[in-house]
Amino acid sequence: MNPQNIFYFAYGSNMNPERIRQRIPYARAIGKAEIRGWKLAERLYADIDRAKGGRVEGVLYLVSPTELKHLDAYEGYPSVYDSFMVNAYLDDAHKVRAVTYAMTPKTKAEREGKPYPEDYRIICAVGARFWSVKNSFGVLKPVSEKKERRHWWFGL
Repeated sequence: MNPQNIFYFAYGSNMNPERIRQRIPYARAIGKAEIRGWKLAERLYADIDRAKGGRVEGVLYLVSPTELKHLDAYEGYPSVYDSFMVNAYLDDAHKVRAVTYAMTPKTKAEREGKPYPEDYRIICAVGARFWSVKNSFGVLKPVSEKKERRHWWFGL
């Protein structure tokens, strides 16, 4: 492992393998992980808030500093999301420090109470299903059920 590489904890759309590949193609997936003392929040897009006893499941990636800068741009850091370090647990015996993102106070206020757009919800749900992560994004359904059954969501 390159000593400059950084662990990144994803809990929203970046759990989806296709989404992360589009954004940072060389990110190395480590596997399912969780952060403790946090809860998932729906504010137009996924967010996290401090919560005593809370747990957020997600995916741990290993990324280079350059990839992290690309991810910062996608996440709107520092104006839309802040980035910071958390303890990410692969299991009770294995903990690593990882960077993750949470909305800035201004963004939280602007987006409070706004539901996920349907396409975003599906991207997140597919990622959660792929990694066997607790799915807080709703049930996956076919896009359309034509006689030929051509239009189904990838990853089902």
